[in-house]
Amino acid sequence: MAAVLSKDEAAAAQADSAPLLSVQNLEVEYHTPRGRVRAVDDVSFEIHPNEVFGLAGESGCGKSTIAHAITRILRPPAYIVGGRILFQGMDILQMNEANLRGFRWEHMSIVFQSAMNALNPVITVGTQIIDAIQAHTDMSRSDARQRAKELLNTVGIDPARIDSYPHQLSGGMRQRAVIAIALALNQELIVMDEPTTALDVVVQKQIMQEIRQLKNQFGFSILFITHDLSLLVEFSDRIGIMYAGELVEVAPSKQIFTDPQHPYTIRLMNSFPTVSGPRQRLQGIPGSPPDLITPPPGCRFHPRCDVAIAGRCQEVPPSLLNVGDRHFAACHLLDEKVSHG
Repeated sequence: MAAVLSKDEAAAAQADSAPLLSVQNLEVEYHTPRGRVRAVDDVSFEIHPNEVFGLAGESGCGKSTIAHAITRILRPPAYIVGGRILFQGMDILQMNEANLRGFRWEHMSIVFQSAMNALNPVITVGTQIIDAIQAHTDMSRSDARQRAKELLNTVGIDPARIDSYPHQLSGGMRQRAVIAIALALNQELIVMDEPTTALDVVVQKQIMQEIRQLKNQFGFSILFITHDLSLLVEFSDRIGIMYAGELVEVAPSKQIFTDPQHPYTIRLMNSFPTVSGPRQRLQGIPGSPPDLITPPPGCRFHPRCDVAIAGRCQEVPPSLLNVGDRHFAACHLLDEKVSHG
């Protein structure tokens, strides 16, 4: 029997392994009547085999745009204008339509926020799983149907529901069905874009537990996107914090929880109530994210930051600095700490 690694041991093994996915200097723009919106600006990160990498941040910070760029499902007025996305060394952005059609779902799949938007309402759930399998394999329809039953059972749905239509399933069951489709071809990477947001907390917890069990069973990696940082800390191995289209902090989840370095991350962490201990006043984040057609100069967070350095944060964009073991943050307050490190 294989030894079960602790979370720290697994993290060390991931750090030494070649990345499964490498996003390098990604830039995405939306062309609008008001001008060009740089929704993702020079973002870089890696996801290793069997790792859960989380992206968190306020609505509109670029999380879903990154997910759609990685899976190449962006449509005009959205355009990828720079960077590379390497999957096992292959640049996804250089694939033609034929190669992309074969790559998608065979190696990478996506679970969307709203299951009813991802499922065809006039086709049974079983047929949608079968179609995904047959589009990428030579499996017969009878074998694909049997595989579909196994997948439904794997995600906690009675295989007898294979001929049910989406409207005949509850919200939680529909989301499980979408996850079953995403698992159909033993993909190496699954992109999950707020997969539990529309569900109540009890069903959300059940589905998150099932996703964790499935990941441990099949060994795939996950890019997990949510605005719920407390959920992300519990579920992810590493977390990237997005703000106004930029990646402002990246660290192992434990470090994000115990030792956040960027003022925005600190504010996010203080926005969630604790379930135990003394009652404390929550610290919200004043103001709103900037208009990305005309983002503020310097650090984009400085108009909302109560510790901004006058004359510097308003003028000079901060660089992503190494502030610890696999811990990076973009803040001028850390410049002196790093230079004396």
